[in-house]
Amino acid sequence: MASGSDPAPPGIDPEWLSRLAGGLAHELKNPLSTLGMHLALLREQWEEEESPLAHRSVRSLNTIEKEVSRLNDILEDFLRFARTGELELEATSLNDLIEQVVAFLRPEAEARGIEIETFLDANLPLLQLDPARIKQVILNLLINARQAMSERGHGRITVITRPDSAAGHGEIVEIVDDGPGMDADTLARAFEVYYSTKKGGSGLGLALVRRVIEAHGGQVEMQSSPGHGTRVMLRLPRTESGSTDPTPQP
Repeated sequence: MASGSDPAPPGIDPEWLSRLAGGLAHELKNPLSTLGMHLALLREQWEEEESPLAHRSVRSLNTIEKEVSRLNDILEDFLRFARTGELELEATSLNDLIEQVVAFLRPEAEARGIEIETFLDANLPLLQLDPARIKQVILNLLINARQAMSERGHGRITVITRPDSAAGHGEIVEIVDDGPGMDADTLARAFEVYYSTKKGGSGLGLALVRRVIEAHGGQVEMQSSPGHGTRVMLRLPRTESGSTDPTPQP
């Protein structure tokens, strides 16, 4: 099981540090956007030429554009991570959020030979959640599972919701895949900030998952072994305002 949090350095308020880092990342996005726009204009100009120099320049500009795009993706991940503490809670159907994310990802997954199936508890109560944050969590986990199976070209991802019988007052989301799985060392480090086994990965996807769930008062558990896939379990508390009534509670 992988869990836990990275402690903040002594004497530093983690919320202040998050706001500072988030502000810096936001400021970096503006010049990156300008840089990307001018690179695209330069590439269009060189593409009109037929000389060997023009062809080499276009290849170089394409490489730079990809790196700028990657930096922008990393900043987006970091901004989501830095703003995790700013939850906007409302009475929410967890099943509805899952169905929305699955509907978004299913066409691309099926095109890769990967099936996504759901087994959702019809009696799941409304929970006090930040819908946007929880959707990002589900999206990150499903994308991770899909990417893990992409090389093989087929597989199944299963999403389950059910009551947390151990806690007695919460709900569980399980995301299970039959991908290649992880060895013990990778599993132990999976939730570390900036740790990634994927080329070009920001290393913030699973760290964001853990931070969002813990901000909701929940827990994340992960089980995996080589050749036996991966199971991620999200434990979310059922607050007093949770209800099976579809009308949001005040």
